Amino acid sequence: MAASDSESLRRRKFAVRAGHLAMAVMIATILGGALLSNAAAYSAGQTVALCVASVVYVIWNLVGTRGVVTFVLWEKGVPPPIETRVPRFGAKPYFVVQMALAGLVYVIADRGRVPNLSWLALLPPVAYAVFLLEWRGIWIVSLLTMAVLVLNVLHWHGPKFAAYAGLAFSFSVLFTLVFTLLAVNSEKARSQVQRLAAELGEANRQLREYSVRVEELAATRERNRIAREVHDSLGHYLTVVNVQLEAARALGSSDPARALDAVAKAQSFAREGLRDVRLSLAALRASPLDDKSLADGLRELVAGSCGAGTRAEFRLLGEPRKLSSPAELSLYRAAQEGLTNVRKHARAELTQVILDFRAAGKTCLSVIDDGVDAGAEPAPGGFGLLGLRERAQLLGGVMRAESTPNAGFTLTLEVPG
Repeated sequence: MAASDSESLRRRKFAVRAGHLAMAVMIATILGGALLSNAAAYSAGQTVALCVASVVYVIWNLVGTRGVVTFVLWEKGVPPPIETRVPRFGAKPYFVVQMALAGLVYVIADRGRVPNLSWLALLPPVAYAVFLLEWRGIWIVSLLTMAVLVLNVLHWHGPKFAAYAGLAFSFSVLFTLVFTLLAVNSEKARSQVQRLAAELGEANRQLREYSVRVEELAATRERNRIAREVHDSLGHYLTVVNVQLEAARALGSSDPARALDAVAKAQSFAREGLRDVRLSLAALRASPLDDKSLADGLRELVAGSCGAGTRAEFRLLGEPRKLSSPAELSLYRAAQEGLTNVRKHARAELTQVILDFRAAGKTCLSVIDDGVDAGAEPAPGGFGLLGLRERAQLLGGVMRAESTPNAGFTLTLEVPG
């Protein structure tokens, strides 16, 4: 046995060799017992025929065990197909010759003597049939071996003794079938366990790979979510603060009261933005709508976006209804992004934020401006529209951005609800 063989494989190789040895010893016992117990009952020709038949029978059985060895030593999980277990010249020719040799050894060795062990020569074909044949072939071989014994006993001892011998021999055949079937089922169970173990190992490997992919995907999605939150929240507040400070600078000499009011608004939005950032860092789930409705949050957002030379209006269409928290936050962030883009790019005089509940099953938010630079593309590397598109996809909604050069820009976000 090779040093690299597993303990299980070494045991099975030992079992195969022990089986070969047991079969040869059994045939030798039949031959020796017959000749030594009553040598005078055999002529020289019968003795030679018995010896030759016994040797050929042993060799023929060894030829047939090639498929049995393949089955027992199989290491690939699923048992080998039946056609790979039978001899190359076919199962039927093999069993015809094996039955002929078994019957020849038994008939020559028996010679009507009682008791004797020559009937053991009929059992190897039964055992081999379990390994090499399907159920129909197993029953045919078993019945043929019983028929050979019954006919031989009938020839030497008559019908009554033949019936008794047939009944007794049937238990030997049944024992051989059961014992061999147990061995075959044990090997099949072992193969099944090996196959399931291999499949389980492969499944565990794939599960580990999927776990790593899920962790990477979750980390990527969380990074994208944080990027959207930072852009939509902090970017909006900084833009509004900048607008208010520009308004204060423009009105500082002509209208100090309004300038101070703009500074106060800038300071207020700076504090609100700082609070939002702190909440985001603490829980990464802060929402500007935690203590107010979506419509009220949008009104405050629009009111805070008004600055020098710019008007912003909020319109509510339809009967408001409660949406999911992710949907309301996405609509709010869409309004923030739209207003921020208007301040940065549009040079608009009027901006409208419209929250529309009129359509059944969906809610629409639109940010419409009349800016002359509305057709300009967002700055490279910007996250705003990309973040809104991702939010819409996660909710099963749609984001649209439509512009007409020198005639205005419309940002629309539709979400289910």
